[in-house]
Amino acid sequence: HSGDKSREILGGIYSPMDIQVLELYRQPYIQTPCSENNGGCSHLCLLSPVQPFYSCACPTGVQLKADRKTCKPGAEEVLLLARRTDLRRISLDLPDFTDILLEVNDIRHAIAIDYDPVEGLVYWTDDEVQAIRRSHIDGRNAVVLVSTELKHPDGIAVDWVARNLYWTDTGTDRIEVTRLNGTSRKILISENLDEPRAIVLDPVNGYMYWTDWGEHPKIERANLDGTDRVVLLNTSLGWPNGLALDNAAGKLYWGDAKTDKIEVISVNGSNRQTLLEDKLHHIFGFTLLGDYIYWTDWQRRSIERVHKTTAVREIIIDQLPDLMGLKAT
Repeated sequence: HSGDKSREILGGIYSPMDIQVLELYRQPYIQTPCSENNGGCSHLCLLSPVQPFYSCACPTGVQLKADRKTCKPGAEEVLLLARRTDLRRISLDLPDFTDILLEVNDIRHAIAIDYDPVEGLVYWTDDEVQAIRRSHIDGRNAVVLVSTELKHPDGIAVDWVARNLYWTDTGTDRIEVTRLNGTSRKILISENLDEPRAIVLDPVNGYMYWTDWGEHPKIERANLDGTDRVVLLNTSLGWPNGLALDNAAGKLYWGDAKTDKIEVISVNGSNRQTLLEDKLHHIFGFTLLGDYIYWTDWQRRSIERVHKTTAVREIIIDQLPDLMGLKAT
């Protein structure tokens, strides 16, 4: 303590910040409930000052089973979020809605995002590099699927049954399709499209639905091969950015960034109703899971949801900029 036995151990270090000493007497081994078999926990064993002096915990977003020791295999309900320069996943299983970054490099301007539940792959569009990419849900093995004749790929949808990938392009004014590996590309619709945006699929019944926010905004439907095209709605629309299909109920929901409404119609275009029209500043990403509709708001920098029956509204994430596409799975 007097400093009379001081000596230099290492010199010439630029801007040292911190130092720790490792010594057995300073860090003695102590038998704890976590010492043997990780306390019986499948993942994290965390010590506690109260009985039983430990608890088991799970990775972010994953629930603990009823045995209080084993974690579930993963989050059962997830939001996939495309931000301008990254992708994130948000567990809906727990009330904190913590977002986790997917470890994908070189994302310049992600817009639309979708998910293949069969192989666990995430698909997204990148407007700046004019490409469609995919990776595993944890971000591994990212590859480029389509990188030619794209201008502004704004919408994307996975046909998980027939194993195809659909997208809209507001630059080429097309709706196209490929296999999920990027092969066998085909233009399905290239006429009377102004600003095609959101696209959703009904593989069971063989339909696709999309929005167009151009000079004459509309919501349309066609067969998955592009035939039998029908305009479902073309009145009192502004910028119908988001679209979600409730296949079980036979309903189609959309969010409009100009009229500031969330509305719903039957899949045949009838029975139009307004679900929400308060403080919707700029809806962009839009998706449905169970009883809830989720959306991103550019101006509020938030992800919100509303119950599709009661219209009760809730903020999931607030003050997160550059929010783009959204997919619930």
